[in-house]
Amino acid sequence: MTSPDFSELLGTDPIPWLLGSEEACAVWATLTGVLGMAHDQVSVRMAHAAVVDDPAVRSLVASLPTWDEPLGQGGARHRLTFLPDRLGLLADMGIGRGDFDAIEVLLDEMLEQQDARGRFRALEDEGGRPRPEGGSLACNTNVTTDVLLRFGRADDPRVRRALDRMAADLAVTPQGWGWQCVPEQRALFRTASRGSDVCPQVTLEGLRAFSHLPAAERPPQIGEAARTPLEVWRRRVAERPYSFGHGYQFKSVKWPSSWYDALWVLDTVGRYPEVWRDPQARSEDRRSLAELAACLIAYNFDSDGTVTPRRVQRGFEAFSFGQKHLASPFATARCLIALTRISDLTDEILDVDVETLPSSRRADSAAIPPRKRKPAPCLNLTSLPSSSTERAVTRVLARHHLGTLWEPASIESVVGDVVGVQFMQPSIPYLALAARLPTLTIGALDSALYDRRSLVCIRGMRGMEYVVRTDMMPVIFAATNGPVVEYARAYARSRGLSDERMEPAREAILDALSDTALTSAQIRRLVSLKIDVAAAVNLMYAEGTLVRDRPRTGWLDHKATYTSLATALPGVSLDSVREPEADVALVRAHIRAFGPVHAEDTSWWTGLGRKRTRRALDVLGDEIARIALSGIPGEFLVHAADIDELAAVGAPASPSIAFLPSLDPLLMGYRRRGLFIDDASRMFVFDAAGRATSVVLLDGKVVGVWDAVTRPEPRVLVHMLGEVCVAHAVSVGEHAAQVARFMFGEDVSVLFVPSMTPLTSRSAGAVFKPLR
Repeated sequence: MTSPDFSELLGTDPIPWLLGSEEACAVWATLTGVLGMAHDQVSVRMAHAAVVDDPAVRSLVASLPTWDEPLGQGGARHRLTFLPDRLGLLADMGIGRGDFDAIEVLLDEMLEQQDARGRFRALEDEGGRPRPEGGSLACNTNVTTDVLLRFGRADDPRVRRALDRMAADLAVTPQGWGWQCVPEQRALFRTASRGSDVCPQVTLEGLRAFSHLPAAERPPQIGEAARTPLEVWRRRVAERPYSFGHGYQFKSVKWPSSWYDALWVLDTVGRYPEVWRDPQARSEDRRSLAELAACLIAYNFDSDGTVTPRRVQRGFEAFSFGQKHLASPFATARCLIALTRISDLTDEILDVDVETLPSSRRADSAAIPPRKRKPAPCLNLTSLPSSSTERAVTRVLARHHLGTLWEPASIESVVGDVVGVQFMQPSIPYLALAARLPTLTIGALDSALYDRRSLVCIRGMRGMEYVVRTDMMPVIFAATNGPVVEYARAYARSRGLSDERMEPAREAILDALSDTALTSAQIRRLVSLKIDVAAAVNLMYAEGTLVRDRPRTGWLDHKATYTSLATALPGVSLDSVREPEADVALVRAHIRAFGPVHAEDTSWWTGLGRKRTRRALDVLGDEIARIALSGIPGEFLVHAADIDELAAVGAPASPSIAFLPSLDPLLMGYRRRGLFIDDASRMFVFDAAGRATSVVLLDGKVVGVWDAVTRPEPRVLVHMLGEVCVAHAVSVGEHAAQVARFMFGEDVSVLFVPSMTPLTSRSAGAVFKPLR
């Protein structure tokens, strides 16, 4: 291995600084990975001994999680809570076979968790049984096999079976050869990629595992699989893999790195030199590698050739890579290893202009080499080529799946992207999702709610009722349940239900629901207690003891049935998330769904208040960037992973029309309502309490109000709030007819209403009948 001329790439040579470092793991990584020295050389053996004796390394080994330790909410692989990821980090630092008995025991336990088809299972439940949805994911097998090979278990027949299974799992995807995020058994949760698409993370893990084998023992398609991450990079503007972006968080490494980012791609693909060095190497692959390397340098290296972590994971403060604002020898060595692998491309790397790459931040963000950058930058988007406010609107519309009909999406993914769909009438979730999924059927949403139970109704933010993804239920419950339960308990007491009377009421109600779901009226007829059953059911629903079930007479029935949470969702534990963690998750979710937003918007929508919101933002740190929008005063919040979308997102083809129901997420996600509606129209769209009515959205702006009536005959009413061209008016009428067919199951007439009384002058229920 030839060391590259780092002074040419970085403006200086950091190797002398690294070799003189007191961080033993950085010295070992430099000697072996950058300078290519053999492990039996004296200096390498001395560095390895120093790594093994390092108190911080020994502490990291002592704190290793067990194989069956849960990952936490959402299975946060990218937070290094998964045993193979931790072991991979130790291997990067120089720990190997036989260094620690505790590691050997854990490796033995990992080998025992192989199923009959060769995959390694993980994510055991409390009873010690593998969970079929997550335990059989290909990423568990790929990363586990990689770790086993790195720790010298290549001769174990179980590792060979795993490699054979991994080779069989290689598939042709729309992006090229690679591995997909497909569990062995059907899962209710959303996996980390869409349908048949390649999963970038799983593919990199598989490539890393096979890189330890001689070329003759690798699958014949492995070279093509090594090119696939580069194809994903090239398609990053037009085709974003689910959960895998290519913006700031991809380019600026979060230390220690174990998840999909520029460093992981370079470090992995760089192990397959046939991608760029062979006579058959493709120019576009060489170019993509050069671009990724240029981004790694631009977003991570300082002017002195060292890497200062801008983003770090908690729990690694004893190491240089766990501390911000100080140059890290280990982080520098890890980045240099990746650059060393592709040293043939130095000239191509120097030719890349990072500022002009799609998905790159502009020069005023200081994300260019070799200057040192500040974390959590405050960006001013007024320099964008068109109105930054318009781009903010376009970005939110795309996140809410409005005008993005080309993008494949499921009911669950849409609900997840908007966090939740608020409702006070049973039809609202159906209409809100139909506006985003043109092929939605009533039966499909019913199935998600009451058969698969991948969605659930919960009383959450600001005490309102929402349809949310089931995996978000513990988060929302932990963050919002305090005031929700207190209000429901106060109402129950006002109805004569003291705490003492509620205890036998709970038992009686749960007993009545043991066989079937029932309405409050049906429960009342079964229980013998003389209590206000509706108030008791309301309290139990708020407490999370009961959940909504299928209405008796269909989707428009206002009388909900209820069943116990334990019966409907036996795998959901509402106490699995603590309030501070839930606050952070909910604040992050709101900013990702609605950003750019004011902190006031987030505080109001989540119902957390300013103090708890501020604490959550402090924890999120540089995950959240603060930006300015032209024409709107104040500081806006946007997630760092979404910044590039503001510059790259394209507006949908005009006219883009959507009929949104009352309380639609798009309008209810903000305390300030200036992005989608002008001041003159507010009184017709929002009532005195700030609730939004059903609106017509045209190219991202509210241009009308709509309503549906059944008497004297079914029809849809539309009132335009201003003048629109004839062609747009015709399109609005056609869209209204489609909404009518969804609601009534047949063609009905559409009537344009010339006038409307402002909602601020009407009673509270007017938002649900604005044109009546």
